[in-house]
Amino acid sequence: MELIEELTLRMKDADSDMLQQALNDAAGMIMDVTNRTSIPANMRNLQLSLAEVYARRMMAEGEESRTEGDVSVHNAYTKDIPDDLMKRVLAHRKLKQAVVANEA
Repeated sequence: MELIEELTLRMKDADSDMLQQALNDAAGMIMDVTNRTSIPANMRNLQLSLAEVYARRMMAEGEESRTEGDVSVHNAYTKDIPDDLMKRVLAHRKLKQAVVANEA
């Protein structure tokens, strides 16, 4: 199953273009932090989880919380990537020296 299809199953109320952008943002973040040029297959679920965070952030449109009558809604993903996901990303880092040595 493609990543976009899996993300659509997780977030049925989201637009497919927005979900694709969230997947691209998640891939970019993973590659930036880990010093990689591609995302290995074993990081697929991590990319999906990060894309879900990014998509929920986009759907919230910068709104942290709101109250309508007696109902209060709080958006948890408006500022930071959850610590558990960030630890998983950092576990896949490549040292820059190793990347340079492998290229030579």
